[in-house]
Amino acid sequence: MDSNVKVKTVKPKKKARRCSNRILRLLILLLFCFIAYTLIRIAREPVSTVTVRYGSMEDKIDVNGLILRNETVINSPAQGIISYAVREGERVNKGARVATVFEGKVDKDLQRRIVGVNERLQRLQRHEIKEELIIGDIVQIENTIAKTVESVIDATYREDTEKVLTYKNDLERILLQRAKEMGEEVPDTDKAEQLLQEKKQLESQAGYTRIDVFAPVSGVFGAEVDGLENHFDLSDFSKITPDSLQTASSLVQKNDKEDTLGETFMKMVDNYEWYYAATVDAKWVNDIQIGAYLLMRFPELSDETLDANVAYISEEVNGKVAVVLSCMLYVDNIYPARNISAEIVKKKCSGFQIPFDAIRVINVSQSGVYIAKENIALFKNIDVLYKGDEYVIVKEDNNMQNGLLLYDEVIVSGRNIEEGKILR
Repeated sequence: MDSNVKVKTVKPKKKARRCSNRILRLLILLLFCFIAYTLIRIAREPVSTVTVRYGSMEDKIDVNGLILRNETVINSPAQGIISYAVREGERVNKGARVATVFEGKVDKDLQRRIVGVNERLQRLQRHEIKEELIIGDIVQIENTIAKTVESVIDATYREDTEKVLTYKNDLERILLQRAKEMGEEVPDTDKAEQLLQEKKQLESQAGYTRIDVFAPVSGVFGAEVDGLENHFDLSDFSKITPDSLQTASSLVQKNDKEDTLGETFMKMVDNYEWYYAATVDAKWVNDIQIGAYLLMRFPELSDETLDANVAYISEEVNGKVAVVLSCMLYVDNIYPARNISAEIVKKKCSGFQIPFDAIRVINVSQSGVYIAKENIALFKNIDVLYKGDEYVIVKEDNNMQNGLLLYDEVIVSGRNIEEGKILR
Protein backbone atom coordinates (compact mmCIF):
# COMPACT_ATOMS: atom_id res chain seq x y z
CA MET A 1 0.00 0.00 0.00
CA ASP A 2 1.15 3.51 -0.85
CA SER A 3 2.17 5.30 2.29
CA ASN A 4 1.13 8.69 0.81
CA VAL A 5 -2.65 7.78 0.48
CA LYS A 6 -4.77 9.11 3.36
CA VAL A 7 -7.88 7.23 4.46
CA LYS A 8 -10.75 9.40 5.83
CA THR A 9 -12.69 7.72 8.54
CA VAL A 10 -16.16 8.78 9.86
CA LYS A 11 -16.80 8.57 13.47
CA PRO A 12 -19.83 6.39 14.42
CA LYS A 13 -21.59 9.19 16.41
CA LYS A 14 -21.50 11.68 13.54
CA LYS A 15 -22.86 9.06 11.13
CA ALA A 16 -25.78 8.27 13.45
CA ARG A 17 -26.58 11.97 13.82
CA ARG A 18 -26.86 12.44 10.05
CA CYS A 19 -29.20 9.45 9.77
CA SER A 20 -31.41 10.82 12.53
CA ASN A 21 -31.66 14.21 10.79
CA ARG A 22 -32.79 12.56 7.56
CA ILE A 23 -35.48 10.58 9.39
CA LEU A 24 -36.66 13.71 11.23
CA ARG A 25 -36.93 15.68 8.00
CA LEU A 26 -38.89 12.83 6.44
CA LEU A 27 -41.28 12.70 9.40
CA ILE A 28 -41.81 16.46 9.27
CA LEU A 29 -42.53 16.22 5.53
CA LEU A 30 -45.03 13.42 6.13
CA LEU A 31 -46.68 15.47 8.89
CA PHE A 32 -47.08 18.45 6.59
CA CYS A 33 -48.52 16.20 3.90
CA PHE A 34 -51.03 14.75 6.38
CA ILE A 35 -52.09 18.21 7.57
CA ALA A 36 -52.44 19.42 3.99
CA TYR A 37 -54.50 16.35 3.10
CA THR A 38 -56.75 16.83 6.13
CA LEU A 39 -57.30 20.51 5.36
CA ILE A 40 -58.10 19.76 1.73
CA ARG A 41 -60.56 17.03 2.76
CA ILE A 42 -62.29 19.34 5.21
CA ALA A 43 -62.48 22.08 2.60
CA ARG A 44 -64.02 19.68 0.08
CA GLU A 45 -66.46 18.16 2.58
CA PRO A 46 -68.00 21.09 4.43
CA VAL A 47 -70.58 20.55 7.16
CA SER A 48 -74.06 21.91 6.38
CA THR A 49 -76.47 22.87 9.16
CA VAL A 50 -80.03 24.11 9.65
CA THR A 51 -81.43 26.13 12.51
CA VAL A 52 -84.02 24.41 14.71
CA ARG A 53 -87.40 26.12 14.37
CA TYR A 54 -91.03 25.35 15.12
CA GLY A 55 -93.12 23.57 12.53
CA SER A 56 -96.08 21.27 12.02
CA MET A 57 -96.79 18.35 9.72
CA GLU A 58 -99.89 16.40 8.81
CA ASP A 59 -100.41 12.76 8.04
CA LYS A 60 -102.86 13.38 5.22
CA ILE A 61 -103.99 12.14 1.84
CA ASP A 62 -105.48 13.91 -1.17
CA VAL A 63 -108.56 12.18 -2.54
CA ASN A 64 -111.43 12.74 -4.91
CA GLY A 65 -114.87 11.74 -3.71
CA LEU A 66 -118.57 12.48 -3.51
CA ILE A 67 -120.57 14.66 -1.14
CA LEU A 68 -123.70 12.77 -0.12
CA ARG A 69 -126.79 14.23 1.53
CA ASN A 70 -130.35 13.39 2.38
CA GLU A 71 -132.09 15.07 -0.55
CA THR A 72 -135.72 15.27 -1.63
CA VAL A 73 -136.12 15.84 -5.36
CA ILE A 74 -138.89 17.93 -6.91
CA ASN A 75 -140.24 17.09 -10.35
CA SER A 76 -141.47 19.72 -12.78
CA PRO A 77 -145.27 19.82 -13.13
CA ALA A 78 -145.02 20.93 -16.76
CA GLN A 79 -142.72 21.84 -19.61
CA GLY A 80 -141.67 25.44 -19.71
CA ILE A 81 -139.45 28.09 -18.24
CA ILE A 82 -138.33 27.91 -14.61
CA SER A 83 -138.32 31.01 -12.40
CA TYR A 84 -136.88 30.49 -8.92
CA ALA A 85 -138.55 32.19 -5.96
CA VAL A 86 -135.72 31.50 -3.47
CA ARG A 87 -131.95 31.62 -3.64
CA GLU A 88 -129.60 28.67 -4.01
CA GLY A 89 -128.64 27.52 -0.52
CA GLU A 90 -131.52 29.34 1.18
CA ARG A 91 -133.28 27.64 4.07
CA VAL A 92 -137.03 27.27 3.40
CA ASN A 93 -139.94 25.78 5.30
CA LYS A 94 -142.23 23.03 4.12
CA GLY A 95 -144.97 24.42 1.88
CA ALA A 96 -143.05 27.55 0.88
CA ARG A 97 -143.07 28.53 -2.80
CA VAL A 98 -139.67 27.75 -4.26
CA ALA A 99 -140.23 28.22 -7.99
CA THR A 100 -142.71 28.89 -10.77
CA VAL A 101 -142.94 27.08 -14.11
CA PHE A 102 -144.34 29.15 -16.98
CA GLU A 103 -146.07 26.73 -19.33
CA GLY A 104 -147.00 27.63 -22.89
CA LYS A 105 -145.64 28.46 -26.29
CA VAL A 106 -142.98 31.10 -25.85
CA ASP A 107 -140.92 32.98 -28.39
CA LYS A 108 -137.52 31.25 -28.57
CA ASP A 109 -135.54 34.48 -28.28
CA LEU A 110 -137.65 35.61 -25.33
CA GLN A 111 -137.26 32.20 -23.71
CA ARG A 112 -133.48 32.35 -24.13
CA ARG A 113 -133.36 35.81 -22.55
CA ILE A 114 -135.45 34.73 -19.56
CA VAL A 115 -133.29 31.65 -18.99
CA GLY A 116 -130.15 33.81 -19.22
CA VAL A 117 -131.48 36.28 -16.63
CA ASN A 118 -132.43 33.42 -14.30
CA GLU A 119 -128.96 31.88 -14.53
CA ARG A 120 -127.21 35.21 -13.89
CA LEU A 121 -129.46 35.86 -10.92
CA GLN A 122 -128.79 32.39 -9.52
CA ARG A 123 -125.03 32.82 -9.96
CA LEU A 124 -125.11 36.18 -8.21
CA GLN A 125 -127.19 34.86 -5.32
CA ARG A 126 -125.30 31.57 -4.97
CA HIS A 127 -122.00 33.31 -4.40
CA GLU A 128 -123.37 36.21 -2.42
CA ILE A 129 -121.03 37.21 0.40
CA LYS A 130 -122.65 37.03 3.80
CA GLU A 131 -123.47 40.53 5.03
CA GLU A 132 -122.56 39.75 8.61
CA LEU A 133 -118.98 39.04 7.59
CA ILE A 134 -118.32 42.55 6.31
CA ILE A 135 -120.79 45.02 7.88
CA GLY A 136 -119.21 47.53 10.26
CA ASP A 137 -115.60 46.37 9.99
CA ILE A 138 -113.51 48.42 7.56
CA VAL A 139 -110.33 46.43 8.25
CA GLN A 140 -112.10 43.17 7.52
CA ILE A 141 -113.59 44.68 4.35
CA GLU A 142 -110.11 45.67 3.14
CA ASN A 143 -108.81 42.17 3.85
CA THR A 144 -111.75 40.63 2.01
CA ILE A 145 -111.14 42.92 -0.98
CA ALA A 146 -107.47 41.92 -1.13
CA LYS A 147 -108.33 38.23 -0.93
CA THR A 148 -111.04 38.54 -3.59
CA VAL A 149 -108.66 40.37 -5.96
CA GLU A 150 -106.16 37.52 -5.52
CA SER A 151 -108.94 35.05 -6.34
CA VAL A 152 -109.81 36.98 -9.52
CA ILE A 153 -106.16 36.94 -10.62
CA ASP A 154 -105.81 33.23 -9.86
CA ALA A 155 -109.04 32.32 -11.68
CA THR A 156 -107.98 34.44 -14.67
CA TYR A 157 -104.62 32.68 -14.78
CA ARG A 158 -106.38 29.30 -14.72
CA GLU A 159 -108.84 30.55 -17.40
CA ASP A 160 -111.81 29.68 -15.17
CA THR A 161 -114.36 32.06 -16.70
CA GLU A 162 -117.22 31.15 -14.38
CA LYS A 163 -115.21 31.81 -11.23
CA VAL A 164 -113.84 35.05 -12.68
CA LEU A 165 -117.40 36.31 -13.08
CA THR A 166 -118.32 35.12 -9.61
CA TYR A 167 -115.36 36.81 -7.93
CA LYS A 168 -115.98 40.01 -9.88
CA ASN A 169 -119.57 40.08 -8.63
CA ASP A 170 -118.31 39.51 -5.08
CA LEU A 171 -115.74 42.29 -5.46
CA GLU A 172 -118.35 44.73 -6.70
CA ARG A 173 -120.58 44.01 -3.71
CA ILE A 174 -117.71 44.48 -1.24
CA LEU A 175 -116.62 47.75 -2.83
CA LEU A 176 -120.17 49.07 -2.55
CA GLN A 177 -120.30 47.98 1.07
CA ARG A 178 -116.99 49.72 1.80
CA ALA A 179 -118.29 52.92 0.23
CA LYS A 180 -121.38 52.77 2.45
CA GLU A 181 -119.29 52.16 5.56
CA MET A 182 -117.06 55.15 4.75
CA GLY A 183 -120.00 57.45 4.07
CA GLU A 184 -119.33 57.80 0.36
CA GLU A 185 -122.02 58.28 -2.27
CA VAL A 186 -123.12 54.96 -3.66
CA PRO A 187 -124.97 54.87 -6.97
CA ASP A 188 -128.17 52.87 -7.07
CA THR A 189 -126.83 50.00 -9.17
CA ASP A 190 -127.83 46.91 -7.23
CA LYS A 191 -127.33 44.11 -9.77
CA ALA A 192 -129.72 41.66 -8.14
CA GLU A 193 -132.54 44.22 -8.13
CA GLN A 194 -131.87 45.09 -11.77
CA LEU A 195 -132.00 41.43 -12.75
CA LEU A 196 -135.26 40.91 -10.87
CA GLN A 197 -136.86 43.86 -12.63
CA GLU A 198 -135.60 42.63 -16.00
CA LYS A 199 -137.00 39.18 -15.31
CA LYS A 200 -140.44 40.56 -14.44
CA GLN A 201 -140.54 42.62 -17.62
CA LEU A 202 -139.59 39.65 -19.80
CA GLU A 203 -142.12 37.38 -18.11
CA SER A 204 -144.89 39.93 -18.64
CA GLN A 205 -144.20 39.93 -22.40
CA ALA A 206 -144.94 36.23 -22.81
CA GLY A 207 -148.34 34.57 -22.74
CA TYR A 208 -148.28 31.34 -20.74
CA THR A 209 -149.77 29.57 -17.75
CA ARG A 210 -148.10 30.05 -14.38
CA ILE A 211 -147.69 26.96 -12.16
CA ASP A 212 -146.21 27.47 -8.69
CA VAL A 213 -143.97 24.83 -7.10
CA PHE A 214 -143.87 24.37 -3.30
CA ALA A 215 -141.33 22.73 -1.01
CA PRO A 216 -142.48 19.21 0.02
CA VAL A 217 -140.18 19.26 3.09
CA SER A 218 -138.16 21.77 5.05
CA GLY A 219 -134.50 22.16 4.15
CA VAL A 220 -132.04 24.03 1.98
CA PHE A 221 -133.14 24.80 -1.57
CA GLY A 222 -130.95 23.53 -4.41
CA ALA A 223 -131.43 24.37 -8.08
CA GLU A 224 -128.65 22.05 -9.26
CA VAL A 225 -129.71 18.43 -9.80
CA ASP A 226 -127.09 15.91 -10.92
CA GLY A 227 -128.81 12.52 -10.84
CA LEU A 228 -127.16 11.21 -7.66
CA GLU A 229 -129.79 12.53 -5.25
CA ASN A 230 -131.17 9.03 -4.50
CA HIS A 231 -128.27 6.93 -5.76
CA PHE A 232 -127.07 5.78 -2.32
CA ASP A 233 -129.14 4.75 0.68
CA LEU A 234 -127.62 6.80 3.51
CA SER A 235 -129.28 4.61 6.12
CA ASP A 236 -127.18 1.67 4.91
CA PHE A 237 -123.60 2.36 3.83
CA SER A 238 -122.86 -1.28 2.99
CA LYS A 239 -123.49 -0.60 -0.71
CA ILE A 240 -120.71 1.99 -0.81
CA THR A 241 -117.54 0.38 -2.20
CA PRO A 242 -114.57 1.59 -4.26
CA ASP A 243 -116.29 0.29 -7.41
CA SER A 244 -119.68 1.85 -6.63
CA LEU A 245 -118.06 5.23 -5.96
CA GLN A 246 -116.23 5.10 -9.27
CA THR A 247 -119.47 4.23 -11.07
CA ALA A 248 -121.40 7.00 -9.30
CA SER A 249 -118.77 9.62 -10.18
CA SER A 250 -119.25 8.89 -13.87
CA LEU A 251 -123.02 9.41 -13.56
CA VAL A 252 -122.88 13.00 -12.30
CA GLN A 253 -124.63 15.32 -14.74
CA LYS A 254 -126.32 18.72 -14.78
CA ASN A 255 -130.02 19.13 -15.30
CA ASP A 256 -131.51 20.99 -18.28
CA LYS A 257 -133.42 24.01 -17.04
CA GLU A 258 -135.24 24.75 -20.29
CA ASP A 259 -137.11 21.53 -20.98
CA THR A 260 -138.35 20.02 -17.69
CA LEU A 261 -141.51 18.12 -18.57
CA GLY A 262 -142.02 15.75 -15.61
CA GLU A 263 -138.31 15.67 -14.87
CA THR A 264 -136.41 16.29 -11.65
CA PHE A 265 -135.37 19.94 -11.74
CA MET A 266 -134.69 21.00 -8.14
CA LYS A 267 -134.33 19.58 -4.65
CA MET A 268 -134.53 20.18 -0.92
CA VAL A 269 -131.42 19.27 1.07
CA ASP A 270 -131.22 18.20 4.70
CA ASN A 271 -128.94 20.86 6.18
CA TYR A 272 -128.23 19.01 9.42
CA GLU A 273 -125.78 16.26 8.47
CA TRP A 274 -123.90 15.48 5.27
CA TYR A 275 -121.29 12.94 4.21
CA TYR A 276 -118.14 12.69 2.15
CA ALA A 277 -117.32 9.33 0.54
CA ALA A 278 -113.98 8.55 -1.08
CA THR A 279 -111.70 5.66 -1.99
CA VAL A 280 -108.39 5.50 -0.09
CA ASP A 281 -105.49 3.09 0.38
CA ALA A 282 -106.37 0.37 2.88
CA LYS A 283 -102.98 0.70 4.60
CA TRP A 284 -103.65 4.35 5.40
CA VAL A 285 -106.78 3.52 7.39
CA ASN A 286 -105.64 0.27 9.02
CA ASP A 287 -105.29 2.02 12.39
CA ILE A 288 -108.56 4.01 12.13
CA GLN A 289 -111.71 2.83 13.86
CA ILE A 290 -115.37 3.62 13.17
CA GLY A 291 -116.29 6.66 15.24
CA ALA A 292 -112.81 8.19 15.13
CA TYR A 293 -112.49 11.89 14.35
CA LEU A 294 -110.39 13.13 11.43
CA LEU A 295 -109.84 16.52 9.85
CA MET A 296 -111.10 17.41 6.40
CA ARG A 297 -110.63 20.30 3.95
CA PHE A 298 -112.11 21.20 0.56
CA PRO A 299 -109.53 23.49 -1.11
CA GLU A 300 -111.89 24.21 -4.01
CA LEU A 301 -114.45 25.70 -1.64
CA SER A 302 -112.63 27.01 1.42
CA ASP A 303 -109.41 26.83 3.43
CA GLU A 304 -111.45 25.95 6.54
CA THR A 305 -110.56 22.73 8.39
CA LEU A 306 -113.55 20.64 9.46
CA ASP A 307 -113.97 17.97 12.12
CA ALA A 308 -115.36 14.79 10.56
CA ASN A 309 -116.46 11.49 12.06
CA VAL A 310 -115.62 8.15 10.46
CA ALA A 311 -119.05 6.68 9.75
CA TYR A 312 -118.09 3.70 7.61
CA ILE A 313 -115.11 1.78 6.18
CA SER A 314 -115.81 -0.82 3.51
CA GLU A 315 -114.13 -4.18 2.96
CA GLU A 316 -110.78 -4.03 1.19
CA VAL A 317 -110.79 -4.52 -2.58
CA ASN A 318 -107.43 -4.68 -4.35
CA GLY A 319 -105.75 -2.67 -1.61
CA LYS A 320 -108.47 0.00 -1.55
CA VAL A 321 -111.39 0.77 0.77
CA ALA A 322 -114.29 3.20 0.65
CA VAL A 323 -114.47 5.59 3.59
CA VAL A 324 -117.52 7.64 4.55
CA LEU A 325 -117.03 10.68 6.80
CA SER A 326 -119.94 12.51 8.40
CA CYS A 327 -119.95 16.23 9.17
CA MET A 328 -122.43 18.71 10.63
CA LEU A 329 -120.50 21.91 9.92
CA TYR A 330 -121.36 24.43 7.22
CA VAL A 331 -118.97 25.22 4.37
CA ASP A 332 -119.59 27.94 1.79
CA ASN A 333 -121.03 26.51 -1.45
CA ILE A 334 -121.18 23.00 -0.02
CA TYR A 335 -124.79 22.37 -1.08
CA PRO A 336 -124.31 22.57 -4.89
CA ALA A 337 -121.08 20.53 -4.70
CA ARG A 338 -121.01 16.81 -5.49
CA ASN A 339 -117.84 15.41 -7.08
CA ILE A 340 -115.00 17.21 -5.34
CA SER A 341 -111.42 16.74 -4.15
CA ALA A 342 -110.52 16.89 -0.46
CA GLU A 343 -107.68 16.60 2.01
CA ILE A 344 -108.24 14.06 4.79
CA VAL A 345 -105.95 14.51 7.79
CA LYS A 346 -105.39 11.60 10.16
CA LYS A 347 -102.90 13.29 12.47
CA LYS A 348 -101.35 16.71 12.94
CA CYS A 349 -98.12 17.15 14.93
CA SER A 350 -96.34 20.32 16.04
CA GLY A 351 -92.87 20.78 17.51
CA PHE A 352 -89.34 21.21 16.19
CA GLN A 353 -89.09 20.58 12.45
CA ILE A 354 -85.74 19.19 11.26
CA PRO A 355 -84.58 17.37 8.10
CA PHE A 356 -84.98 13.61 8.11
CA ASP A 357 -81.36 13.20 6.93
CA ALA A 358 -80.08 14.85 10.13
CA ILE A 359 -81.14 11.93 12.36
CA ARG A 360 -78.37 9.67 13.65
CA VAL A 361 -79.16 6.28 15.23
CA ILE A 362 -76.68 5.41 17.99
CA ASN A 363 -78.34 2.16 19.01
CA VAL A 364 -81.77 0.54 18.98
CA SER A 365 -83.01 2.64 21.90
CA GLN A 366 -81.24 5.92 21.20
CA SER A 367 -81.47 8.31 18.27
CA GLY A 368 -80.64 11.95 17.98
CA VAL A 369 -78.85 14.63 16.00
CA TYR A 370 -75.47 16.32 16.06
CA ILE A 371 -75.40 20.06 16.49
CA ALA A 372 -72.58 22.49 15.77
CA LYS A 373 -71.64 24.58 18.80
CA GLU A 374 -68.54 26.74 18.70
CA ASN A 375 -67.22 24.60 15.78
CA ILE A 376 -67.52 21.41 17.81
CA ALA A 377 -69.97 18.55 17.10
CA LEU A 378 -72.22 17.69 20.06
CA PHE A 379 -74.83 14.92 20.19
CA LYS A 380 -78.43 15.78 21.25
CA ASN A 381 -81.24 13.34 22.12
CA ILE A 382 -84.58 13.67 20.33
CA ASP A 383 -88.10 12.25 20.63
CA VAL A 384 -89.59 11.93 17.13
CA LEU A 385 -93.35 12.57 16.99
CA TYR A 386 -93.92 12.23 13.24
CA LYS A 387 -91.79 11.21 10.25
CA GLY A 388 -92.36 12.59 6.78
CA ASP A 389 -90.50 11.95 3.55
CA GLU A 390 -88.12 14.90 4.00
CA TYR A 391 -88.71 16.26 7.51
CA VAL A 392 -89.59 15.03 10.98
CA ILE A 393 -91.36 16.69 13.89
CA VAL A 394 -89.45 16.43 17.17
CA LYS A 395 -90.98 16.94 20.58
CA GLU A 396 -90.00 20.15 22.34
CA ASP A 397 -88.86 19.12 25.81
CA ASN A 398 -86.64 21.54 27.69
CA ASN A 399 -86.45 19.07 30.59
CA MET A 400 -84.95 16.27 28.50
CA GLN A 401 -81.38 15.47 29.47
CA ASN A 402 -79.09 16.70 26.69
CA GLY A 403 -82.18 17.48 24.63
CA LEU A 404 -82.50 19.55 21.46
CA LEU A 405 -83.27 23.25 21.92
CA LEU A 406 -84.83 25.94 19.77
CA TYR A 407 -82.29 27.66 17.47
CA ASP A 408 -79.70 24.88 17.82
CA GLU A 409 -77.66 24.43 14.62
CA VAL A 410 -78.38 20.85 13.52
CA ILE A 411 -75.79 19.16 11.31
CA VAL A 412 -77.49 17.79 8.20
CA SER A 413 -74.51 16.55 6.21
CA GLY A 414 -70.84 15.89 6.85
CA ARG A 415 -68.66 12.79 6.92
CA ASN A 416 -67.45 11.02 10.03
CA ILE A 417 -69.31 13.32 12.41
CA GLU A 418 -68.86 12.26 16.01
CA GLU A 419 -69.05 13.70 19.50
CA GLY A 420 -66.36 16.32 20.07
CA LYS A 421 -65.18 16.51 16.47
CA ILE A 422 -63.79 19.89 15.45
CA LEU A 423 -65.72 21.31 12.51
CA ARG A 424 -64.60 23.65 9.80
